[in-house]
Amino acid sequence: MLAACDEDSATTTTSTSSSSTTSSTSTTSSTSTSSSSGGTTTTCDSTATQATYLTCLANNLLATMSTTEQSTIQLSLTSANATSYWTNLPVTSSNRRGIALSAMSTTSKAAAETLLNAALSSTGETTMAQLRLADDYLAANGGGTGYDGDLYHVSFLGTPSATSPWILELTGHHYTFFFSVNGAGGASLTPNFVGVEPVSFTYNSTAYTPMAPERDAMAAVLAGLTSSELSSAQLSSSVSDLVVGPQNDGNFPATRSGIAVSSLTSAQQELVKTAIAAYASDAESTGQYDAYVTSTALADTYISWSNYSDLSTRGSYMRIDGPRLWIEFSVQSGVIYSANHYHTIWRDKTADYGGNFTF
Repeated sequence: MLAACDEDSATTTTSTSSSSTTSSTSTTSSTSTSSSSGGTTTTCDSTATQATYLTCLANNLLATMSTTEQSTIQLSLTSANATSYWTNLPVTSSNRRGIALSAMSTTSKAAAETLLNAALSSTGETTMAQLRLADDYLAANGGGTGYDGDLYHVSFLGTPSATSPWILELTGHHYTFFFSVNGAGGASLTPNFVGVEPVSFTYNSTAYTPMAPERDAMAAVLAGLTSSELSSAQLSSSVSDLVVGPQNDGNFPATRSGIAVSSLTSAQQELVKTAIAAYASDAESTGQYDAYVTSTALADTYISWSNYSDLSTRGSYMRIDGPRLWIEFSVQSGVIYSANHYHTIWRDKTADYGGNFTF
């Protein structure tokens, strides 16, 4: 189970485990514990480059594992391994690879949580913690064994290295990220699937609305348009779910549709930047947000919507589509409950999976 976290502390580091974890914003992270495979962990300097820091933490995790576990968590850096084993569906034995947090020893899980948090900003840590907590809620309230805040698999695609490409993958039910280190497209956190059911819940006497920042920021963009602009932004065809979701890598429309951000007022453009930040600011030290909001990038970025523009009515859909940036938000019917739930995704057209593959 996950430790409860305060939903209002979006700017505060949030622990996703009862074990002590260290954020990438702390000064150092160090342990020296004998592992089951005979290795020892080392001191990792969080003031080093992100590639060096994450590589050190990844090797610390490996040091806590048996030889069998090490061979299970490490996969080849191939397109098939990157794209074929993640989904927004509940976890089964066939649709994920790597090792689930729930299957790790206490020592390994603590090392894994530290590594995962280091790939994320403090707001990203909160996002991850609360979405996993939603799965704990589902497990305790009729969802069954396919839901659990620790039923999230960790894997390394390629060998952790500060100089050669590799990817840290976390994938579970409604949250997946690929933190790519030193890929052809540079560091990235994408693809990053972010979804939730239910959209609000009370767990251990605390109320949570995990995706309120994403939903509210996206909805504010559409609410800030005039009626004429809103009409121009509407897609000509209905979209019922994510267009470039799991296993649809590279399926971006050839032509961007909707209304150009460059045609909007400065105040409206600030709303677009806030919506982009609701996703891209979850990453630690990737530089992706800055790339998306340059004047050149925004001049070629479009926003659009389908079916309903309130992002509350079932069937509502919105996207932000730029030269690199792709964000989709879709309001879906419930699975465990009758109320709505969200499917969303943040992608980077040049840096998904570190830019290591062509689609």
